[in-house]
Amino acid sequence: MQTSQFSIGDLKLFVSRRKKYLIFPPLVVTLICVLGAYMLPKKFESSTTIWVQPDEILNPLVSYQMAVQLTSADRLETFMEIIYSRKTIETVIDSVGLGAGVEGGIEWDNLVEHVRQNTKTGRKGSDSFTISYLDTDPVRAQKTVSFLAKTFIETRIKGEARRNELTVEFFERKLREYQEKFENNQRDMVSLLQMRMRERPTGTSGLSTRLEDIDRQIQRLDDKVRAYQKALTDLAGFPDEFHTDQGKQVLAELRRSDLPYVDELKTALTQYDDVSSRYTPLFPEVGKAESDLLEILRKMRVAVESERNSLTGQIAEIRQSRQRTIDDLMKSSVNQQEDLAKKSNYELYERLYEDMKTKLEQAKITQELGKNAENSFIIIDPPRVPAKPAKPNQALIIAGGSIFSIILGVAGALVAEFLDTRMRSLGDLEAFHVPVIAMLPEFHTDH
Repeated sequence: MQTSQFSIGDLKLFVSRRKKYLIFPPLVVTLICVLGAYMLPKKFESSTTIWVQPDEILNPLVSYQMAVQLTSADRLETFMEIIYSRKTIETVIDSVGLGAGVEGGIEWDNLVEHVRQNTKTGRKGSDSFTISYLDTDPVRAQKTVSFLAKTFIETRIKGEARRNELTVEFFERKLREYQEKFENNQRDMVSLLQMRMRERPTGTSGLSTRLEDIDRQIQRLDDKVRAYQKALTDLAGFPDEFHTDQGKQVLAELRRSDLPYVDELKTALTQYDDVSSRYTPLFPEVGKAESDLLEILRKMRVAVESERNSLTGQIAEIRQSRQRTIDDLMKSSVNQQEDLAKKSNYELYERLYEDMKTKLEQAKITQELGKNAENSFIIIDPPRVPAKPAKPNQALIIAGGSIFSIILGVAGALVAEFLDTRMRSLGDLEAFHVPVIAMLPEFHTDH
């Protein structure tokens, strides 16, 4: 019994019989791919790389293992959420002008989703990331990437500033709470010591009078520090709030104060009011008067801050003197062992109060350093207007289409051959185990 074998001749016959499958499908598909590669709309990609410098700011909470995170140790943590947020996408659409002629509702939602899909982000390392955008207009692609990077940096900085502000407010509130408890316990302790001295005089009755004088002095200086702090808060709004109603109200309050340079401020305000009432804001004299007024406000801010710091140092020295006086009173008491409970509470709130002052100072330092957080974002690869389209990839489409068309043609030929039941050779009959009665030889006629 003969076995079926596949030979070169059979392959040639197969190619000859199925040449229409092997030629036309690859030819048609390749032609379609070529046309598609050159007719598909071209899309240009622009990208930027942003390097985020790590913070070197002392976190006032880390050493105490608290759950609140104050410093911005990882500004990359939420960059994808910010970039792909609806608010960011809508801001970019308005800034670049992608929404021109687009009405609200479903059409606007589709545009937002379209921009989101064309936006890509990636991490290049632990401290850098990339933003890219695809668009049919290369200039618009570059502008979109620029606005995305700018919006991300501004949003991140605003979030950090708000967090630092809330942290400072929290510490200030806790400091006032601990200060109140500490001073209450301190008054109880002083009253107890004075009572002990009256029960058994020790020649230190002058300490009580001295302590009262120190308390009055501290109260007077604290009032000044609070007034200076309020003035600094008001002055920090200039020059941004100069032309607002709030700014005018602040200037009126500063005029009535007794701060440094207040006389110069009154003169400058009078001159500015006189000039601005007679001329328009574009008149040179008005601009000069405004510049002079802002310069005086700047000098006031520097002087007030210096005075506040000086008073803060004086208060610290006076508090140390107060503490030494209290220590002297405690040493003069002959009944210390009977008052251990009150002394323990006093020392506890004293430690809490001092610790909270340290935390508040560190939080304020963090807040001040956070005002320069924009310098931590460095664009090391600015977005450029792309010269060549990123899509479609013509070479890839043509090559992939050609390979696919060849595979399709061969698969079609094999399927056609498999479905063809005609007997073409002795081997085809042997597969069915049927006897062969006769064979007709192949012959050719000559014309």
